[in-house]
Amino acid sequence: MRINQEYPVWQKKQKRLPTIKKISDGSDVVYLTQYEITDSPMPSRRYRRLPEPVKDAIEQLYEKAQKKPREAIPEIMELLQKYPDLPTLYNYLSVAYARSGQKEAAEKVIEDNFRRNPDYLFARLNYAEILLAQGELEKVAEVFDHKFDLQILYPKRKRFHSSEATGFMGIVGWYFVKIGEQEIAERYYMILRQIAPDDPMTRRLRRKLFGGWLEHLLAPKSDKKEGEAEARSLKGE
Repeated sequence: MRINQEYPVWQKKQKRLPTIKKISDGSDVVYLTQYEITDSPMPSRRYRRLPEPVKDAIEQLYEKAQKKPREAIPEIMELLQKYPDLPTLYNYLSVAYARSGQKEAAEKVIEDNFRRNPDYLFARLNYAEILLAQGELEKVAEVFDHKFDLQILYPKRKRFHSSEATGFMGIVGWYFVKIGEQEIAERYYMILRQIAPDDPMTRRLRRKLFGGWLEHLLAPKSDKKEGEAEARSLKGE
């Protein structure tokens, strides 16, 4: 089970990524309009209002949810008692549950986060992930209001974090694979290759689109080297 995790605002990567231009249109809103993708921190208004000690605790929980998930769970739940309207905490809690092997609990938290925070992008992405796995394709479209472009979904924003863009394109690309719109899905994949060639979402969408030998041909060199090394190790070389 893959969960799209919000990156902590304190990670200060300054690499500037390309803008995206319109690629398609149709009956549903299937556009990729021009907007900026950045790796720079983008703290939400809710986060900026938090006391500094709470921000520090959340920063630590980002790592702990992945590396020591069973320890992180009670700490996140304690913070949720004080800050029940902070969607990031639900995001981290679902990650901790998933990393500790508690899939049903993770899915319950994801659904709860979407119900409480339907406009929070990572709540949308993770709930759509569950629906895609279950084959509930019409509900996936409803999660995004039938708007498959970030700026149309969030018209007041001109800039998105790279984790938002890769998560969105990876999920939406998978959706179009599922409904048989291969050409549109390939366009999302080509943009993912441009902005995040080694990201797990890019790799997964490539598998969904192509699979097998064609996936190997299209993979970045880093992916191919990893695969060749693994094959050698299996042969005992």
